[in-house]
Amino acid sequence: MKKKVLIYGITGQDGSHLAKIYLNKKFVVHGISRKNKNWNKNLKFFKLSRKIKIFKISKNYKNLIQILKNDYDFIFYLGGPTSVIASYDKFEEETFDSQIVPISIILEFIKNQKKNKSKFMYSSSSEIFGDQKKERLNEESPKYPQSPYALSKLIGFEIVKSYREMFNLPVFSIIFFNHESILRDKNFIFKKVSNYLRKKNYKKKINVGNLNILRDWGYSDEYMNILYKIMQSVKVDDFVLATGKSIKLSEIIKLFFQSQNLNYKKHIKIDKRLFRKFDIKQNYADIKKLKKIIKIYPKKNFNHLIKLFT
Repeated sequence: MKKKVLIYGITGQDGSHLAKIYLNKKFVVHGISRKNKNWNKNLKFFKLSRKIKIFKISKNYKNLIQILKNDYDFIFYLGGPTSVIASYDKFEEETFDSQIVPISIILEFIKNQKKNKSKFMYSSSSEIFGDQKKERLNEESPKYPQSPYALSKLIGFEIVKSYREMFNLPVFSIIFFNHESILRDKNFIFKKVSNYLRKKNYKKKINVGNLNILRDWGYSDEYMNILYKIMQSVKVDDFVLATGKSIKLSEIIKLFFQSQNLNYKKHIKIDKRLFRKFDIKQNYADIKKLKKIIKIYPKKNFNHLIKLFT
């Protein structure tokens, strides 16, 4: 009998890449989506729509228990908001309820399974660390969330950890640092700059925010392949998933424009409205645990992404 996987948030960037991987591995793949206007565009891009059963989740989550009764071997939670700025709008409904309620339901369901407990992964974020100067951040680093998004991701992380430790469940979190792919929304910086360069309408400048922020950027497809390996591992634990290499946003944009023999300073306009008051200035990832236990780590950093987008 084929193994079954459930991906909560299957139509997003990560969910679509992960669905492709599991279908290639001959798994039965089911997904959960809130089905907004363009809910299926990523799965259609990979021509996966007809190969996956997708459930629409109700606002009160009453049908989630019924979905979980399909006896999944693996469950991934990749849902919730993807934008820190957007997390301030309707944050109780969109930021907290969309994460804390469903993962609590899933964890309770797994706890009550009598045998063959589903293995569960929760998608956390490097935003939970806040701004910590030049310290390399690992799974045990102090957490200082500075936005509703970050706080909700930290609460989810702690809930999963407590269920694992209290009830000995096969549940864990991945602390994702920034990662991109061609499936990204047009408002994310890599897609925004690449679209500008592709259109070649250089009479108009591109609006950008704080160019001095420093991040660790990786490739979503590679991250999901590593996530697959982590899920197959016997070890159940939390992991930081990043490249271990950080770079300023100004350098990213400079490299983008250099690839087209352009001076980025002539094509950008700093827009103060795009600055975040509590924006994290820099983060550096420590991926020693990933290397030691899983024995695999991302090799495609910002250089690969720039080539991918240009």
